[in-house]
Amino acid sequence: MRYFIVWLTLALSCTQCTQSQPNPAFTDYDLKKVPYKINDPTKVIPLHYDLEEISGLSHFKKNMLLAVQDEKGKLFFIDRKTGEITKEVKFGKSGDYEGVESLGKQVYVTTSNGTLFSFSQNASEEVKAQSTKTSFSIKNDVEGLGLIQGRLTFLSKASGEINNNGVKGKAAYTFDVKNGEVRSSPLFSFRIKELESFIEGREHFNKIRDFDPSGLAEHPISGDIYIITADHALLVLTSEFKIKEMVKLDRKIYKQPEGICFGPKGRLYIANEGDGARAKLIIIDRIR
Repeated sequence: MRYFIVWLTLALSCTQCTQSQPNPAFTDYDLKKVPYKINDPTKVIPLHYDLEEISGLSHFKKNMLLAVQDEKGKLFFIDRKTGEITKEVKFGKSGDYEGVESLGKQVYVTTSNGTLFSFSQNASEEVKAQSTKTSFSIKNDVEGLGLIQGRLTFLSKASGEINNNGVKGKAAYTFDVKNGEVRSSPLFSFRIKELESFIEGREHFNKIRDFDPSGLAEHPISGDIYIITADHALLVLTSEFKIKEMVKLDRKIYKQPEGICFGPKGRLYIANEGDGARAKLIIIDRIR
């Protein structure tokens, strides 16, 4: 009986060890290419209930982040250390707002059909935003808006084709803020088969179900472009828009990732929609 008890104790211990081991698919990427422990965040902060449907995130000055949620036409200023809302600006009616970015003295917000709203960064509690209808439509389902190589950039979640230009797959387009037009040729584009080919042959993370981008951001140091998807994957492109790495996201951490941005020193912020619960701000420090 004594030997049986010892054996049972060891067996249970081994079982617990096995259960505590992380899924190897979540670490099946090159940390030299992506210097972040993506699935082991530095900090996770619950956000205010008003941000349950958070859909866009951008870094702002003075330790602040900008956020929008996809139902209310409001801009939220968030303390990037505590996640607290410090200011709200109403800029539009109820709608499907998906991305936010600041450029110069202006804030830009896009809807899923590509309508772009712009207003001053110094706006008070309510402002009449300028509205610009772009070349996008609901078939593109725009969810990403970021500042890439100094240019305001849209990223499609669905079709990457605009104005019958024949682009296949997902695509990113720059917006000329001076003339208010989207450039006809994409800044970059990619197809699902390219992503599948890139991870083919990996031991653990070698399949993707889908890839529908929900946010993009440029790394302030490397110039790499990070693209997040609600399908629980992260794509990293080089500054020349070549596939550099792909990371599988842990659903327990990333329930529904919708926004992404970087601090000036490379700290990574990801906004996670609540989907019936409180949204979360996920913070990941760069490995030095």
